Amino acid sequence: MNPNRKGQAGNPVSAGMQSAAVTPFANTSQILPYGLRLRQTINAGTTSVTIPSGVTWVYAICAGGGGGGGSSVGAGGAGGIAWGWTPANSTCIVGTGGAGNTSGNYTRYGQIIAGGGATINTNGILGSGGGGSNSSTNAGGTNYYGNPGGAATNSGVGNIGSGAGGAQSANVATGFNGGNGISGGAGTGGALTGSQTNVGGIGGSGLAGGGGGRAANSTTSNTGGTGGAGINVLTGVTTTGGAGSTTSPASGGGGGGIAGNGNAAVSGTGGAGGLGGGGGGGGSTTGGAGGDGILYLFY
Repeated sequence: MNPNRKGQAGNPVSAGMQSAAVTPFANTSQILPYGLRLRQTINAGTTSVTIPSGVTWVYAICAGGGGGGGSSVGAGGAGGIAWGWTPANSTCIVGTGGAGNTSGNYTRYGQIIAGGGATINTNGILGSGGGGSNSSTNAGGTNYYGNPGGAATNSGVGNIGSGAGGAQSANVATGFNGGNGISGGAGTGGALTGSQTNVGGIGGSGLAGGGGGRAANSTTSNTGGTGGAGINVLTGVTTTGGAGSTTSPASGGGGGGIAGNGNAAVSGTGGAGGLGGGGGGGGSTTGGAGGDGILYLFY
């Protein structure tokens, strides 16, 4: 029996129910339910939901807003992702992505909740990726299902919950990569002073990717880190992280979300995260904004 199928009075789910509007078997996963129609896509700023009479249970996929990248050193972690059945509800919260140096906001529908991605020097919450840091270890948050987030020392370490942002000393040329997980952690910056090549860390990948770290202080070459990759949960297609800039000082690209690609950095400004929880890139002057959260409802 497929665990994502749930019959109910007035809303039966049939194994033979297939059409262009119904989730095809090829795209079935532990997240996307087989045999149900995507009925509503709800973006940040919407707070009310109209559910037809007789529909008592709804299958929801929630993505929290991505964390905003820092204006120095670290990028933003990816927003949390949560999914499952919940009683039908007439209200929702869909989190916006964080601005530079600001964590993202959470998304909630009924009993399903996904945290906003962390910004620099901040731990993730409710399944979101940890932010990049220059002094501390920022863990990813324990997710909706109780899976713990990854911890980090001098490099991102992810697990089934969420990735962590790596800790970074200013005396390194190559920043640390964010941890991989359901929600990727943030990369950190390369900021060694001298004539060597400095490179920002890559954002962690997952269903939503963390932002890439900045690069600065080299007199020869600075290249920002690429944002981590995500996955479009409706199609299964990879959402790419944005490229880091190569100007001096350089910034990191935004991470891909569950509904859109991350954006490339532009000079000293970090790239914005993709729609559906992508983390913002670390900026040498201005941190990239995290991607807004999103809510999908099936019934």
